[in-house]
Amino acid sequence: MSLTEHFDLNEFRCPCCGDVIESAARALAEQLEPVRAEYGPILIWSGYRCPRHNAKVGGRLFSKHLTGQAADIAVSSDADRYSLLTELVKNGFRRLGIAARYIHADNADARPPMIWTYY
Repeated sequence: MSLTEHFDLNEFRCPCCGDVIESAARALAEQLEPVRAEYGPILIWSGYRCPRHNAKVGGRLFSKHLTGQAADIAVSSDADRYSLLTELVKNGFRRLGIAARYIHADNADARPPMIWTYY
């Protein structure tokens, strides 16, 4: 099921059980759509996570993946990381986690703006 021009609902499903929160996936895809238009193709590594999968991957107890409000987006180089971060900030993402191979972006507006690393 298409959520936007470039994102499909299946990209945001939990990999272990296939569950997804459609309304949250749609909101996240809509916010990511202009990022994709400027940055180029985006590979979602992790969208919604059920509690079991979140625990399995070492996710935080109150992770926004549990509510479908977060995506981990693959990056392959420092230049990609910079370009993606620039577009995410420009398009309203205020909570970003930087890892070697992905960037976590969430749209949890109630939490304070923050950038963190996973190194």
